[in-house]
Amino acid sequence: MTKTLLTRGSAAGVLAAMLSACGHLPIAPQAFEDMSAKRAGLPTDWTIAPMTGDATAIVADFSVFGDPNLTAYVAEALENNRSLRATAENIRQSEALLRQARSGLFPSLFGSVGVNASTPVDDFNLNEIYSVSATAAYAPDVMGDVSASVRASIAGLRSTEATYEFARRQLAAQTARAYFAIIEAKLQLELNRRSLNRAKESNRITQARFDEGSVARDDLVLDQSDLASAEDSVIAFEASVRTAERALETLLGRFSRNQVTTAAVLPSPPEAPPLGVPEFTIRSRPDVVAAEYNLIQVFAQNRVARLARWPQLNGDISLALSNTTPEASDLFDIDDLIFRIGASLADTLFDGGLIEGRIDASDAVKRGALERYGQTVIEAYNDVLDSLDQFTTLRARSRSLTTASDAARETLRLGELRYSEGSQALLDVLIVRNRADVAESALISNRRALLEQWVLLHLALGGDPVAPSPLPSAAATAEVRWQDR
Repeated sequence: MTKTLLTRGSAAGVLAAMLSACGHLPIAPQAFEDMSAKRAGLPTDWTIAPMTGDATAIVADFSVFGDPNLTAYVAEALENNRSLRATAENIRQSEALLRQARSGLFPSLFGSVGVNASTPVDDFNLNEIYSVSATAAYAPDVMGDVSASVRASIAGLRSTEATYEFARRQLAAQTARAYFAIIEAKLQLELNRRSLNRAKESNRITQARFDEGSVARDDLVLDQSDLASAEDSVIAFEASVRTAERALETLLGRFSRNQVTTAAVLPSPPEAPPLGVPEFTIRSRPDVVAAEYNLIQVFAQNRVARLARWPQLNGDISLALSNTTPEASDLFDIDDLIFRIGASLADTLFDGGLIEGRIDASDAVKRGALERYGQTVIEAYNDVLDSLDQFTTLRARSRSLTTASDAARETLRLGELRYSEGSQALLDVLIVRNRADVAESALISNRRALLEQWVLLHLALGGDPVAPSPLPSAAATAEVRWQDR
Protein backbone atom coordinates (compact mmCIF):
# COMPACT_ATOMS: atom_id res chain seq x y z
CA MET A 1 0.00 0.00 0.00
CA THR A 2 2.80 2.39 0.91
CA LYS A 3 4.59 1.59 -2.34
CA THR A 4 1.41 2.35 -4.33
CA LEU A 5 0.96 5.69 -2.60
CA LEU A 6 4.59 6.64 -3.19
CA THR A 7 4.29 5.76 -6.86
CA ARG A 8 1.13 7.80 -7.26
CA GLY A 9 2.67 10.68 -5.33
CA SER A 10 5.76 10.60 -7.48
CA ALA A 11 3.67 10.58 -10.64
CA ALA A 12 1.65 13.51 -9.36
CA GLY A 13 4.84 15.38 -8.51
CA VAL A 14 6.30 14.78 -11.97
CA LEU A 15 3.04 15.93 -13.56
CA ALA A 16 2.96 19.09 -11.41
CA ALA A 17 6.56 19.86 -12.26
CA MET A 18 5.89 19.40 -15.96
CA LEU A 19 2.85 21.67 -15.75
CA SER A 20 4.91 24.33 -13.96
CA ALA A 21 7.32 24.32 -16.89
CA CYS A 22 4.58 24.13 -19.49
CA GLY A 23 4.80 26.65 -22.31
CA HIS A 24 1.04 27.27 -22.11
CA LEU A 25 1.43 29.19 -18.84
CA PRO A 26 1.52 33.02 -18.96
CA ILE A 27 4.87 34.56 -19.84
CA ALA A 28 4.31 38.33 -20.12
CA PRO A 29 3.14 38.95 -16.50
CA GLN A 30 6.43 37.70 -15.05
CA ALA A 31 8.36 39.74 -17.60
CA PHE A 32 6.46 42.91 -16.65
CA GLU A 33 7.01 42.21 -12.95
CA ASP A 34 10.76 41.98 -13.51
CA MET A 35 10.67 45.13 -15.68
CA SER A 36 8.83 46.96 -12.92
CA ALA A 37 11.61 46.00 -10.51
CA LYS A 38 14.16 47.46 -12.93
CA ARG A 39 12.19 50.73 -13.00
CA ALA A 40 12.40 51.03 -9.22
CA GLY A 41 13.64 54.47 -8.29
CA LEU A 42 12.28 56.18 -11.41
CA PRO A 43 11.39 59.71 -10.23
CA THR A 44 7.74 60.69 -10.13
CA ASP A 45 8.53 64.15 -11.54
CA TRP A 46 11.08 65.74 -13.88
CA THR A 47 13.07 67.41 -11.06
CA ILE A 48 13.92 70.46 -13.22
CA ALA A 49 10.47 71.27 -14.63
CA PRO A 50 6.86 70.80 -13.54
CA MET A 51 4.45 68.41 -15.25
CA THR A 52 1.61 69.92 -17.24
CA GLY A 53 -1.08 68.35 -15.07
CA ASP A 54 -3.32 68.21 -18.13
CA ALA A 55 -3.87 64.63 -19.31
CA THR A 56 -5.41 65.94 -22.54
CA ALA A 57 -2.43 68.13 -23.47
CA ILE A 58 -1.17 67.69 -27.02
CA VAL A 59 2.45 67.24 -28.03
CA ALA A 60 2.75 69.25 -31.25
CA ASP A 61 4.19 67.99 -34.52
CA PHE A 62 6.71 69.72 -36.81
CA SER A 63 4.00 71.86 -38.41
CA VAL A 64 4.40 74.22 -35.42
CA PHE A 65 7.35 75.78 -37.26
CA GLY A 66 4.98 77.09 -39.92
CA ASP A 67 7.39 76.15 -42.71
CA PRO A 68 5.80 74.18 -45.57
CA ASN A 69 9.23 73.36 -47.01
CA LEU A 70 10.22 71.62 -43.78
CA THR A 71 7.05 69.54 -43.53
CA ALA A 72 7.36 68.56 -47.20
CA TYR A 73 10.98 67.45 -46.73
CA VAL A 74 10.09 65.41 -43.64
CA ALA A 75 7.34 63.64 -45.59
CA GLU A 76 9.74 63.03 -48.50
CA ALA A 77 12.41 61.58 -46.21
CA LEU A 78 9.92 59.22 -44.55
CA GLU A 79 8.80 58.06 -47.99
CA ASN A 80 12.11 57.79 -49.87
CA ASN A 81 14.94 57.18 -47.40
CA ARG A 82 16.46 53.81 -48.30
CA SER A 83 17.73 53.02 -44.81
CA LEU A 84 14.22 53.47 -43.40
CA ARG A 85 12.85 51.21 -46.14
CA ALA A 86 15.41 48.58 -45.19
CA THR A 87 14.29 48.86 -41.56
CA ALA A 88 10.69 48.34 -42.69
CA GLU A 89 11.73 45.05 -44.26
CA ASN A 90 12.65 43.84 -40.77
CA ILE A 91 8.93 44.01 -40.00
CA ARG A 92 8.14 41.87 -43.04
CA GLN A 93 10.76 39.38 -41.85
CA SER A 94 9.28 39.28 -38.33
CA GLU A 95 5.80 38.73 -39.79
CA ALA A 96 7.12 35.81 -41.82
CA LEU A 97 8.82 34.33 -38.74
CA LEU A 98 5.54 34.61 -36.84
CA ARG A 99 3.72 32.76 -39.61
CA GLN A 100 6.38 30.04 -39.43
CA ALA A 101 5.94 29.71 -35.66
CA ARG A 102 2.13 29.61 -35.88
CA SER A 103 2.23 26.90 -38.53
CA GLY A 104 3.05 24.39 -35.77
CA LEU A 105 -0.42 24.91 -34.28
CA PHE A 106 -2.22 23.68 -37.40
CA PRO A 107 -2.56 20.32 -39.17
CA SER A 108 -0.37 19.50 -42.15
CA LEU A 109 -1.66 18.07 -45.40
CA PHE A 110 0.61 16.18 -47.81
CA GLY A 111 -0.20 14.67 -51.18
CA SER A 112 1.61 12.90 -53.99
CA VAL A 113 0.90 11.40 -57.40
CA GLY A 114 3.44 9.21 -59.15
CA VAL A 115 4.09 6.71 -61.91
CA ASN A 116 6.81 4.05 -62.16
CA ALA A 117 7.63 1.62 -64.94
CA SER A 118 9.68 -1.55 -64.75
CA THR A 119 10.54 -4.53 -66.95
CA PRO A 120 12.81 -7.58 -66.93
CA VAL A 121 15.97 -7.00 -68.90
CA ASP A 122 15.64 -10.21 -70.93
CA ASP A 123 11.99 -9.52 -71.85
CA PHE A 124 11.69 -5.80 -72.31
CA ASN A 125 8.07 -4.80 -71.69
CA LEU A 126 7.44 -1.76 -69.49
CA ASN A 127 4.68 -2.13 -66.93
CA GLU A 128 3.41 1.12 -65.45
CA ILE A 129 2.35 1.41 -61.82
CA TYR A 130 0.37 4.49 -60.81
CA SER A 131 0.12 5.70 -57.22
CA VAL A 132 -1.66 8.44 -55.31
CA SER A 133 -1.63 9.27 -51.62
CA ALA A 134 -2.84 11.98 -49.27
CA THR A 135 -1.98 12.36 -45.62
CA ALA A 136 -3.31 14.75 -42.99
CA ALA A 137 -1.36 14.96 -39.75
CA TYR A 138 -1.67 16.97 -36.57
CA ALA A 139 0.68 17.08 -33.59
CA PRO A 140 -1.00 18.68 -30.55
CA ASP A 141 1.10 21.21 -28.67
CA VAL A 142 1.01 19.18 -25.48
CA MET A 143 3.98 20.76 -23.68
CA GLY A 144 3.35 24.26 -24.97
CA ASP A 145 6.72 24.78 -26.62
CA VAL A 146 5.05 25.80 -29.88
CA SER A 147 2.79 28.25 -28.04
CA ALA A 148 5.79 29.76 -26.27
CA SER A 149 7.58 30.11 -29.60
CA VAL A 150 4.52 31.84 -31.05
CA ARG A 151 4.43 34.30 -28.16
CA ALA A 152 8.14 34.95 -28.64
CA SER A 153 7.54 35.68 -32.31
CA ILE A 154 4.62 37.99 -31.54
CA ALA A 155 6.74 39.95 -29.08
CA GLY A 156 9.58 40.00 -31.60
CA LEU A 157 7.26 41.46 -34.23
CA ARG A 158 6.00 44.15 -31.85
CA SER A 159 9.57 45.00 -30.86
CA THR A 160 10.55 45.30 -34.52
CA GLU A 161 7.57 47.56 -35.20
CA ALA A 162 8.54 49.82 -32.29
CA THR A 163 12.14 49.89 -33.48
CA TYR A 164 10.95 50.95 -36.93
CA GLU A 165 8.80 53.70 -35.42
CA PHE A 166 11.78 54.97 -33.44
CA ALA A 167 13.90 54.97 -36.61
CA ARG A 168 11.14 56.88 -38.41
CA ARG A 169 11.05 59.56 -35.74
CA GLN A 170 14.84 59.79 -35.64
CA LEU A 171 14.91 60.28 -39.42
CA ALA A 172 12.31 63.05 -39.18
CA ALA A 173 14.39 64.76 -36.48
CA GLN A 174 17.57 64.42 -38.56
CA THR A 175 15.76 65.91 -41.56
CA ALA A 176 14.55 68.91 -39.55
CA ARG A 177 18.01 69.48 -38.10
CA ALA A 178 19.61 69.26 -41.55
CA TYR A 179 17.05 71.76 -42.88
CA PHE A 180 17.81 74.22 -40.09
CA ALA A 181 21.55 73.73 -40.68
CA ILE A 182 21.13 74.86 -44.30
CA ILE A 183 19.30 78.01 -43.26
CA GLU A 184 21.97 78.75 -40.65
CA ALA A 185 24.76 78.22 -43.19
CA LYS A 186 23.02 80.61 -45.60
CA LEU A 187 22.59 83.24 -42.87
CA GLN A 188 26.24 82.87 -41.87
CA LEU A 189 27.19 83.23 -45.55
CA GLU A 190 25.07 86.36 -45.82
CA LEU A 191 26.74 87.74 -42.69
CA ASN A 192 30.20 87.08 -44.12
CA ARG A 193 29.27 88.67 -47.45
CA ARG A 194 28.20 91.82 -45.62
CA SER A 195 31.47 91.73 -43.74
CA LEU A 196 33.30 91.33 -47.07
CA ASN A 197 31.50 94.37 -48.51
CA ARG A 198 32.48 96.40 -45.45
CA ALA A 199 36.06 95.20 -45.79
CA LYS A 200 36.09 96.26 -49.46
CA GLU A 201 34.78 99.70 -48.57
CA SER A 202 37.29 100.03 -45.76
CA ASN A 203 40.09 98.93 -48.10
CA ARG A 204 39.00 101.54 -50.68
CA ILE A 205 39.20 104.30 -48.08
CA THR A 206 42.52 103.09 -46.73
CA GLN A 207 44.01 102.80 -50.24
CA ALA A 208 42.92 106.37 -51.07
CA ARG A 209 44.41 107.69 -47.85
CA PHE A 210 47.63 105.76 -48.46
CA ASP A 211 47.85 107.21 -51.96
CA GLU A 212 47.43 110.67 -50.43
CA GLY A 213 50.14 109.88 -47.89
CA SER A 214 47.85 110.34 -44.87
CA VAL A 215 48.24 106.75 -43.55
CA ALA A 216 51.26 104.48 -43.23
CA ARG A 217 51.79 101.30 -45.21
CA ASP A 218 51.16 99.11 -42.15
CA ASP A 219 47.51 100.31 -42.11
CA LEU A 220 47.16 99.42 -45.78
CA VAL A 221 48.68 95.95 -45.30
CA LEU A 222 46.48 95.34 -42.24
CA ASP A 223 43.37 96.30 -44.22
CA GLN A 224 44.41 94.05 -47.12
CA SER A 225 44.86 91.17 -44.70
CA ASP A 226 41.38 91.75 -43.27
CA LEU A 227 39.93 91.84 -46.80
CA ALA A 228 41.60 88.55 -47.72
CA SER A 229 40.30 86.92 -44.53
CA ALA A 230 36.78 88.12 -45.35
CA GLU A 231 37.04 86.64 -48.85
CA ASP A 232 38.24 83.33 -47.39
CA SER A 233 35.28 83.21 -44.98
CA VAL A 234 32.83 83.71 -47.83
CA ILE A 235 34.40 80.85 -49.81
CA ALA A 236 34.32 78.60 -46.75
CA PHE A 237 30.65 79.29 -45.99
CA GLU A 238 29.65 78.80 -49.63
CA ALA A 239 31.13 75.32 -49.29
CA SER A 240 29.30 74.87 -45.95
CA VAL A 241 25.97 75.63 -47.65
CA ARG A 242 26.65 73.06 -50.36
CA THR A 243 27.68 70.46 -47.76
CA ALA A 244 24.53 71.10 -45.69
CA GLU A 245 22.33 70.79 -48.78
CA ARG A 246 23.95 67.49 -49.72
CA ALA A 247 23.38 66.19 -46.19
CA LEU A 248 19.65 66.95 -46.48
CA GLU A 249 19.41 65.45 -49.96
CA THR A 250 21.04 62.28 -48.66
CA LEU A 251 18.36 61.97 -45.97
CA LEU A 252 15.71 62.58 -48.64
CA GLY A 253 17.01 59.65 -50.68
CA ARG A 254 18.14 61.89 -53.55
CA PHE A 255 21.30 62.01 -55.60
CA SER A 256 22.74 65.38 -54.67
CA ARG A 257 22.21 68.29 -57.06
CA ASN A 258 22.26 71.07 -54.46
CA GLN A 259 18.67 71.89 -55.34
CA VAL A 260 17.07 72.58 -51.98
CA THR A 261 14.51 75.29 -51.28
CA THR A 262 14.49 76.78 -47.79
CA ALA A 263 12.99 79.71 -45.95
CA ALA A 264 15.09 82.88 -45.85
CA VAL A 265 15.21 82.99 -42.06
CA LEU A 266 15.04 80.55 -39.19
CA PRO A 267 11.50 80.14 -37.75
CA SER A 268 10.74 81.25 -34.24
CA PRO A 269 11.25 78.40 -31.77
CA PRO A 270 8.02 77.02 -30.26
CA GLU A 271 7.49 76.71 -26.55
CA ALA A 272 8.73 73.54 -24.87
CA PRO A 273 6.34 70.59 -25.34
CA PRO A 274 4.22 69.72 -22.29
CA LEU A 275 5.49 67.13 -19.82
CA GLY A 276 3.47 64.15 -18.65
CA VAL A 277 3.96 61.59 -15.87
CA PRO A 278 7.59 60.37 -16.16
CA GLU A 279 6.82 56.63 -16.11
CA PHE A 280 4.13 56.82 -18.79
CA THR A 281 6.16 59.26 -20.89
CA ILE A 282 9.26 57.05 -20.76
CA ARG A 283 7.38 53.82 -21.41
CA SER A 284 5.56 55.29 -24.42
CA ARG A 285 8.83 56.07 -26.21
CA PRO A 286 9.30 53.66 -29.14
CA ASP A 287 12.78 52.64 -28.00
CA VAL A 288 11.51 51.69 -24.54
CA VAL A 289 8.46 49.95 -26.00
CA ALA A 290 10.84 47.95 -28.22
CA ALA A 291 12.93 47.04 -25.17
CA GLU A 292 9.83 45.81 -23.27
CA TYR A 293 8.65 43.64 -26.14
CA ASN A 294 12.17 42.35 -26.62
CA LEU A 295 12.20 41.30 -22.98
CA ILE A 296 8.91 39.41 -23.40
CA GLN A 297 10.47 37.65 -26.39
CA VAL A 298 13.52 36.69 -24.32
CA PHE A 299 11.31 35.35 -21.51
CA ALA A 300 9.36 33.22 -24.01
CA GLN A 301 12.57 31.88 -25.56
CA ASN A 302 13.81 31.07 -22.08
CA ARG A 303 10.60 29.09 -21.46
CA VAL A 304 11.25 27.08 -24.62
CA ALA A 305 14.83 26.36 -23.51
CA ARG A 306 13.68 25.18 -20.07
CA LEU A 307 11.06 22.84 -21.56
CA ALA A 308 13.89 20.76 -23.02
CA ARG A 309 14.81 19.67 -19.49
CA TRP A 310 11.56 17.75 -19.05
CA PRO A 311 10.37 14.52 -20.70
CA GLN A 312 8.64 15.43 -23.94
CA LEU A 313 5.03 14.28 -24.15
CA ASN A 314 4.08 14.19 -27.81
CA GLY A 315 0.85 13.36 -29.55
CA ASP A 316 0.25 12.47 -33.18
CA ILE A 317 -2.97 12.22 -35.16
CA SER A 318 -2.98 11.37 -38.87
CA LEU A 319 -5.34 10.26 -41.63
CA ALA A 320 -3.90 8.73 -44.82
CA LEU A 321 -5.39 7.78 -48.18
CA SER A 322 -3.44 5.73 -50.72
CA ASN A 323 -3.87 3.69 -53.91
CA THR A 324 -1.54 1.82 -56.21
CA THR A 325 -2.76 0.50 -59.58
CA PRO A 326 -1.40 -0.47 -62.98
CA GLU A 327 -4.27 1.38 -64.68
CA ALA A 328 -4.36 5.17 -64.77
CA SER A 329 -8.16 5.10 -64.92
CA ASP A 330 -8.27 3.38 -61.52
CA LEU A 331 -5.89 5.87 -59.89
CA PHE A 332 -8.52 7.51 -57.69
CA ASP A 333 -10.29 4.31 -56.66
CA ILE A 334 -8.97 4.55 -53.14
CA ASP A 335 -7.88 1.24 -51.64
CA ASP A 336 -6.71 2.27 -48.20
CA LEU A 337 -7.94 4.74 -45.61
CA ILE A 338 -5.78 4.63 -42.50
CA PHE A 339 -6.32 6.55 -39.26
CA ARG A 340 -3.49 6.75 -36.75
CA ILE A 341 -3.36 8.20 -33.27
CA GLY A 342 -0.54 7.89 -30.84
CA ALA A 343 1.36 9.41 -27.97
CA SER A 344 4.89 9.12 -26.72
CA LEU A 345 6.88 10.18 -23.69
CA ALA A 346 10.57 10.59 -24.39
CA ASP A 347 13.48 11.98 -22.41
CA THR A 348 17.19 12.49 -22.97
CA LEU A 349 19.17 10.12 -20.79
CA PHE A 350 22.59 11.68 -21.38
CA ASP A 351 23.71 14.59 -23.56
CA GLY A 352 26.97 15.66 -21.95
CA GLY A 353 25.43 18.81 -20.46
CA LEU A 354 23.97 20.12 -23.76
CA ILE A 355 20.51 20.96 -22.43
CA GLU A 356 21.79 22.50 -19.19
CA GLY A 357 24.29 24.55 -21.18
CA ARG A 358 21.51 25.89 -23.38
CA ILE A 359 19.40 26.75 -20.33
CA ASP A 360 22.33 28.51 -18.66
CA ALA A 361 22.98 30.48 -21.84
CA SER A 362 19.28 31.41 -22.10
CA ASP A 363 19.25 32.50 -18.45
CA ALA A 364 22.27 34.71 -19.10
CA VAL A 365 20.54 36.26 -22.12
CA LYS A 366 17.47 36.89 -19.95
CA ARG A 367 19.48 38.59 -17.20
CA GLY A 368 21.37 40.66 -19.75
CA ALA A 369 18.13 41.77 -21.41
CA LEU A 370 16.75 42.87 -18.03
CA GLU A 371 19.86 44.92 -17.30
CA ARG A 372 19.77 46.52 -20.75
CA TYR A 373 16.11 47.37 -20.21
CA GLY A 374 16.93 49.03 -16.90
CA GLN A 375 19.69 51.05 -18.56
CA THR A 376 17.35 52.01 -21.41
CA VAL A 377 14.85 53.45 -18.91
CA ILE A 378 17.59 55.43 -17.14
CA GLU A 379 18.93 56.77 -20.43
CA ALA A 380 15.43 57.68 -21.64
CA TYR A 381 14.66 59.64 -18.46
CA ASN A 382 18.00 61.44 -18.55
CA ASP A 383 17.54 62.11 -22.26
CA VAL A 384 14.37 64.07 -21.50
CA LEU A 385 16.09 65.99 -18.70
CA ASP A 386 19.14 66.80 -20.84
CA SER A 387 16.99 67.94 -23.77
CA LEU A 388 14.77 70.07 -21.54
CA ASP A 389 17.74 71.58 -19.71
CA GLN A 390 19.52 72.41 -22.99
CA PHE A 391 16.36 73.95 -24.45
CA THR A 392 15.83 76.14 -21.39
CA THR A 393 19.50 77.14 -21.32
CA LEU A 394 19.58 78.05 -25.02
CA ARG A 395 16.42 80.13 -24.68
CA ALA A 396 17.94 82.04 -21.75
CA ARG A 397 21.20 82.56 -23.68
CA SER A 398 19.24 83.83 -26.67
CA ARG A 399 18.17 86.94 -24.77
CA SER A 400 21.74 87.74 -23.74
CA LEU A 401 23.13 87.07 -27.21
CA THR A 402 20.48 89.30 -28.80
CA THR A 403 21.47 92.17 -26.51
CA ALA A 404 25.16 91.59 -27.18
CA SER A 405 24.67 91.46 -30.95
CA ASP A 406 22.54 94.63 -31.05
CA ALA A 407 25.08 96.53 -28.94
CA ALA A 408 28.04 95.31 -31.00
CA ARG A 409 26.27 96.24 -34.24
CA GLU A 410 25.60 99.77 -32.99
CA THR A 411 29.20 100.11 -31.81
CA LEU A 412 30.38 99.06 -35.29
CA ARG A 413 28.09 101.57 -36.98
CA LEU A 414 29.49 104.41 -34.88
CA GLY A 415 33.09 103.22 -35.33
CA GLU A 416 32.82 103.00 -39.12
CA LEU A 417 31.27 106.46 -39.19
CA ARG A 418 34.16 107.90 -37.19
CA TYR A 419 36.68 106.04 -39.37
CA SER A 420 35.16 107.43 -42.55
CA GLU A 421 35.58 110.89 -40.98
CA GLY A 422 39.18 110.11 -40.11
CA SER A 423 38.72 110.30 -36.34
CA GLN A 424 39.24 106.59 -35.48
CA ALA A 425 42.13 104.26 -36.15
CA LEU A 426 41.75 101.35 -38.58
CA LEU A 427 42.79 98.76 -36.00
CA ASP A 428 40.03 99.86 -33.64
CA VAL A 429 37.48 99.55 -36.44
CA LEU A 430 38.68 96.05 -37.32
CA ILE A 431 38.45 94.96 -33.69
CA VAL A 432 34.91 96.30 -33.37
CA ARG A 433 33.90 94.78 -36.71
CA ASN A 434 35.18 91.36 -35.68
CA ARG A 435 33.39 91.60 -32.36
CA ALA A 436 30.11 92.51 -34.07
CA ASP A 437 30.43 89.66 -36.58
CA VAL A 438 31.23 87.16 -33.83
CA ALA A 439 28.22 88.31 -31.78
CA GLU A 440 25.82 88.07 -34.72
CA SER A 441 27.24 84.70 -35.76
CA ALA A 442 26.76 83.38 -32.22
CA LEU A 443 23.17 84.62 -32.22
CA ILE A 444 22.44 82.84 -35.51
CA SER A 445 23.99 79.63 -34.17
CA ASN A 446 21.97 79.95 -30.99
CA ARG A 447 18.71 80.27 -32.90
CA ARG A 448 19.51 77.20 -34.97
CA ALA A 449 20.58 75.25 -31.84
CA LEU A 450 17.36 76.25 -30.07
CA LEU A 451 15.27 74.88 -32.94
CA GLU A 452 17.34 71.69 -33.01
CA GLN A 453 16.92 71.28 -29.28
CA TRP A 454 13.16 71.62 -29.57
CA VAL A 455 13.25 68.80 -32.13
CA LEU A 456 15.41 66.66 -29.83
CA LEU A 457 13.12 67.34 -26.85
CA HIS A 458 10.11 66.46 -28.99
CA LEU A 459 11.88 63.20 -29.92
CA ALA A 460 12.83 62.48 -26.30
CA LEU A 461 9.20 62.87 -25.22
CA GLY A 462 8.08 60.38 -27.86
CA GLY A 463 6.14 62.91 -29.94
CA ASP A 464 5.12 62.07 -33.49
CA PRO A 465 6.81 64.42 -36.02
CA VAL A 466 3.96 64.39 -38.53
CA ALA A 467 0.83 64.27 -36.36
CA PRO A 468 0.00 65.83 -32.97
CA SER A 469 -0.36 63.28 -30.19
CA PRO A 470 -1.82 63.47 -26.64
CA LEU A 471 0.42 63.18 -23.63
CA PRO A 472 1.50 59.57 -22.98
CA SER A 473 -0.73 57.52 -20.73
CA ALA A 474 -0.77 53.98 -19.38
CA ALA A 475 -2.55 52.92 -22.57
CA ALA A 476 0.60 53.74 -24.54
CA THR A 477 2.79 51.24 -22.71
CA ALA A 478 3.77 47.84 -24.02
CA GLU A 479 2.09 46.20 -21.02
CA VAL A 480 -1.37 47.43 -21.94
CA ARG A 481 -0.79 46.84 -25.63
CA TRP A 482 0.23 43.24 -24.95
CA GLN A 483 -2.86 42.63 -22.81
CA ASP A 484 -5.09 44.02 -25.57
CA ARG A 485 -3.40 41.85 -28.18
